[in-house]
Amino acid sequence: MPYINTEARLRTALVTLILDEYSLLETVHLPLPASERVIANQLAWRLRTEYERSWDVDVEYNRVGHGSVKGPRAHQPDPATRPVDISIHHRGLTGRNDNLMVVELKTHGIDDLPAELVRLEKTQQHYDYQHAVLLDLGITQGDEPDGPPVLLRPSWLWLPGSRTLSAVFDEPSALQLSFDGWQARKGRTAALRAAQNRRFD
Repeated sequence: MPYINTEARLRTALVTLILDEYSLLETVHLPLPASERVIANQLAWRLRTEYERSWDVDVEYNRVGHGSVKGPRAHQPDPATRPVDISIHHRGLTGRNDNLMVVELKTHGIDDLPAELVRLEKTQQHYDYQHAVLLDLGITQGDEPDGPPVLLRPSWLWLPGSRTLSAVFDEPSALQLSFDGWQARKGRTAALRAAQNRRFD
């Protein structure tokens, strides 16, 4: 697989996102959920670590205006020019060697997979990105009273390549990762409460 290194880096960034930001991910099913943009930003920070200084990692980068998008996406009707969630590239440079990957993020399902694929493919072709990824975090509500409040079963689709989503982790690994993220969040919350109590003693 020619993109195995890129795939491994995205998978690693996704693992650290779940372990570090479970408290953010578990809000997806609340009345006021965290937006996909906020979650994409957290994933981009972890991708930045994976790529160190070799690539620029941007959220909703507006290639038409050469900067971060500033207005509603609806002002850019051409699917190829609407910013995707995450771009890994060399800013200001064009061509395949300077455009590594774009990632479109969903949190709990994809309403119109064919339409998302058309948009992603057009973006990839228009800017000549080596890879384009549709990533669904697959967040669902947990059904165990003593278990994680949300479960994550991420799946992705890579272009060029398959036209169907495939699981990022096998089912036992995905469930364990959800549990580990939940436990890490509980540990951080307990540590914060303890620190607050010491401050007021």
